[in-house]
Amino acid sequence: MRAGSACSRRRTPGRASGRETGAGMAAEALLYDLTDSPFCMKARICLQLKGVPFRRVTRTLDRLPELRRLNPLGKVPVLVRDDEVVVDSSAIVRWLEARHPDPPLLPSDPAARAYCDLIEEWADEALYFVVGGFKWLNPANRAAALASTAEELGGGLLRPLYARLHVRQVSRRYRAWGYGPDALDVLEQRMRDNLATLETLLDQRAFLLGRQGTVADIAVFAQLVWMRGYVERRLLDDVPRVARWLARMEQNPAVAAALAA
Repeated sequence: MRAGSACSRRRTPGRASGRETGAGMAAEALLYDLTDSPFCMKARICLQLKGVPFRRVTRTLDRLPELRRLNPLGKVPVLVRDDEVVVDSSAIVRWLEARHPDPPLLPSDPAARAYCDLIEEWADEALYFVVGGFKWLNPANRAAALASTAEELGGGLLRPLYARLHVRQVSRRYRAWGYGPDALDVLEQRMRDNLATLETLLDQRAFLLGRQGTVADIAVFAQLVWMRGYVERRLLDDVPRVARWLARMEQNPAVAAALAA
């Protein structure tokens, strides 16, 4: 379910990925993304935190062939710098961590890192599934969903047709998993349970693993900040520690910059 789930990293010989920033310096990174994708949000926040200059390339319909040359799945985010192509938000985080270790986003302690990995995977899979259900299955969110996704993907005069096809495609996918509009109550309860878990994890902690934020915080934040665009945002009112944590995350200049983008 994670965007670009192939998690691939490869080299593309002879590809110029952006303008040179100066003699002896690496080329500007390109990030193929979509504004409302939580995985792209995760990648943008990490790039901002690491201070890596990058230029966004929006995944529009006319850019899909170009994107498929980089990632055959046609999914975002995809990071390109020099002759390297990194597919999937989690792979991008680890690529950044290896080349730009400061500030660290992954714990150095093996047990803490394993815990961090588990929370990131939970956010990318479980939270993403529920929030995506809110977005595409709830008719009350349809206008907001199309405004944030179909508009950015483009399509010109064919945009209304593309929007309907996109909604149908995503709805069919959820139905294949056994979820339709009549399952919204089930999804709401799943989210309440997930938020209760977060409320417990944040008891007497500033961040999910303690005093310092990690990619676990970024991954969960990217999902919940996406949810705030839909009517189910009311579920956040019942978890004050989660609400305060969201506010702390947004106060970070790098997170604010990624949101503004």
